[in-house]
Amino acid sequence: MTLRALVVLVLLACLATPQQAELLDIDGNPIPAVGKPGEAPTVVYFVTNDCPISNRLMPEVGRICEGVEAKQGRCLLAYVDASLSVKGVREHQRDYGIRLPTVLDADHSLVRLAGATVTPEAAVFDRRGELAYRGRINNLYAALGTPRRHPTENDLRDALDEVMAGKAVTKPRTQAIGCFIPRLSVNREDSDR
Repeated sequence: MTLRALVVLVLLACLATPQQAELLDIDGNPIPAVGKPGEAPTVVYFVTNDCPISNRLMPEVGRICEGVEAKQGRCLLAYVDASLSVKGVREHQRDYGIRLPTVLDADHSLVRLAGATVTPEAAVFDRRGELAYRGRINNLYAALGTPRRHPTENDLRDALDEVMAGKAVTKPRTQAIGCFIPRLSVNREDSDR
């Protein structure tokens, strides 16, 4: 192999996007990449273990996932707090009865791929691997600290129905209300530049 070919391969590896890379779940098992063309429609839920809004919506997330999987789609839970350990993820899942494929998105590769900013927030990738929806699960919260008795809009369910039917999503973006995704720590040397 020539030096030029080696440089090209290294550059291509560096430019690989998260959807091209294989993900590992919290047990170290490979799971299909997100946003890969030809894959089943995928819902990624961005959560943290200490967000009360995220925790309150966990039962609804479980119900939605049951429906998605019944329609040959898949769900993935992405914990976005880089300071959270796998042990902390498992404790949170045990406390809330969560049984979904799970990744610890400590480097925020999925956060960047979807453009997620808060938890809970959902991203739906269609069969073409394109981001078809990003936003709230439903409108249970009118504002921070202001829950409704019951949601009156089920944005994620509506978007999933359209994606599963092969249609364009009517409302591809909605504003999620919740806890801001913690920013990754910046190397002090980098922040001085």
